[in-house]
Amino acid sequence: MKIEKTKIVRVTPRGTEKTYNMTMRAPHHNYFANGILTANSHSMAYGYLAYQTAYLKAYYPTHFLAAVLSNELNNTAKVVKYISESRSQGIEILPPDVNASFDNFTANGNTIRFGLAAIKGIGQGAVASIVEARNNGGAFKSIFDFTERVDPKAVNKRVLEGLVKSGAFDSLAGTHHRAQLFAAIDAAIDSGQRTQKSKASGQVSLFGAMLAQVAIAEPPLPQVAEWSQAELLKGEKETLGFYISGHPLQGYEAAMKDIATADVNALANFHHGAQVCLGGIVIELSVRTTKKGDRFALSQIEDQYGSVKVVVWPETYKKSVSVLQEDAPILVRGRLEIDDGGAMSIIADEIQSLVNLRERTAKVMSMRFPVAAVKDDRLDQLYHLLDTHRGDCEIVFEVELEDGQLARIQPNQFVRVRVTPELTNSITQLMGERCRVELRVGKANGATR
Repeated sequence: MKIEKTKIVRVTPRGTEKTYNMTMRAPHHNYFANGILTANSHSMAYGYLAYQTAYLKAYYPTHFLAAVLSNELNNTAKVVKYISESRSQGIEILPPDVNASFDNFTANGNTIRFGLAAIKGIGQGAVASIVEARNNGGAFKSIFDFTERVDPKAVNKRVLEGLVKSGAFDSLAGTHHRAQLFAAIDAAIDSGQRTQKSKASGQVSLFGAMLAQVAIAEPPLPQVAEWSQAELLKGEKETLGFYISGHPLQGYEAAMKDIATADVNALANFHHGAQVCLGGIVIELSVRTTKKGDRFALSQIEDQYGSVKVVVWPETYKKSVSVLQEDAPILVRGRLEIDDGGAMSIIADEIQSLVNLRERTAKVMSMRFPVAAVKDDRLDQLYHLLDTHRGDCEIVFEVELEDGQLARIQPNQFVRVRVTPELTNSITQLMGERCRVELRVGKANGATR
């Protein structure tokens, strides 16, 4: 039986009717529902609870999902699942923020703000201290202002590292990046401890009355290189359990759209034994050895919707060992297996890197540009460029004529290229900004020679 998710769009009360708790001869005193021995009175309670839940989900989806996320605060897998569901309904998930977040997930309009307590390594004591300091003194202005106002016993170095990596300090005033904030943690802790110690002891300097009226300049943030996009996303994954400001698969959408047959969310639509092809990031990679001494691998492949187990037996592992690496973007082809409990896994037959996959698998490269870009010298340079990148990919020229018509021209069948990012970039630079280079995995059609 095929099971599909159904979105609740309307809940209409239909009145009430009397129900009766019938007595039956043993051993069938009552009946079972979802494996639970259930009396009729219980079924009424379950039905009423289901009605309330459906009503909230239909008419207050943002608040409902924020409550569900808060309830699963310590279950990262379920948090990821419900965040994916929220996004599929058009609800925006906002990152954690020391100036806006509370302990739980909070709803506001069509957005859900990430709860501080959902950041790994940050307990309720730390969150309570942050919220209290914010309520008493207003929004935090800098990481130094933060450490001077929160309880240092509750917010230690580990908590600060988690807040920085998760992006909870991104909204602070001024221009900074996470690498600078991370490098400033030790200095901020020292500054905060000195300030709080002075306040606790009641010490006043010789010029205390005058200095109280003067804002003391904070030390500048260290000048360090910004984290790469991969490092930013890795920090978010470590602290939040998922990527919030982007995803490592960004940039590979076109390749997966052309080649993949499924994503993790769509695997439920396939039957046991089906051949599937999906892209994702390698996580939890474990290389093991069979009794014969051959190496094989177990891992998870993760996309924007979740993750699924991948089994790579020795023969396939030998061919893909250079590609199958932790955090690597890959495309897996294989057989879907579903056990009696519904757990899914993929027995890999082939693994490819997603890096430059479209270039490696492209059958046709089309170049579209206005007729004004076709100049003798430029056309000669274009042919020379194509000649230096000979390969197996067909070429189609799409020329935009002055009357608005489009002329599709395919050169000699022997004129083929090896597609690389360098080639496509060079074509764009040569033919102008209006030139568009597209790759297709199917054969060319409709072109004239």
